[in-house]
Amino acid sequence: MPHLVQMDKRNRKKGLVIIGAEVQRSSDDDIKKIVDDHDVEFTITKGVQGPAFGSGIPRAVVFDATGKVVFTGHPADDKFERAVKDALRELKKSGGVSSEKTKSNLPAKQEPLIALRTWTNSEGKSIKAAVLSADAEQVKFKLSNGKTTNYPISQLSEDDQTVIKEAVEEAGAEDGNEE
Repeated sequence: MPHLVQMDKRNRKKGLVIIGAEVQRSSDDDIKKIVDDHDVEFTITKGVQGPAFGSGIPRAVVFDATGKVVFTGHPADDKFERAVKDALRELKKSGGVSSEKTKSNLPAKQEPLIALRTWTNSEGKSIKAAVLSADAEQVKFKLSNGKTTNYPISQLSEDDQTVIKEAVEEAGAEDGNEE
């Protein structure tokens, strides 16, 4: 962990993003203690799911600016540090992830149209979610657990329907799409 903390501090301004994936079902308190003890400033996430890159712990995966895996293995492996340096050098050469020369195949982060809040449906039940997008019939919610779902606008309270419709109109005006 100290090695990754130092690497993060040295390279974050160069574009390095470290994400610690906790996979041993540790408690929140145990994770917080490790984060505090090591002065970790990068993201630690629990309940990671996705492609397996091996069974050893710890395990490091290095992606280049286009999202291609360029290393997988133990973070103490000399090739790990080399892969990070090479990826950062390529990132600098290309002008960054958003450069025209380097098109990322990673999905773009979608900013919410309306930040996380509590919504009320027509039956008085609460839904805690952010609004990612909406049209005349559906709203795409990002729930507090990170999952997304489509929900009929007509099933929300009238006040919440108005809030969403106004946000959609405002976003359209900002994009220059207002008629």
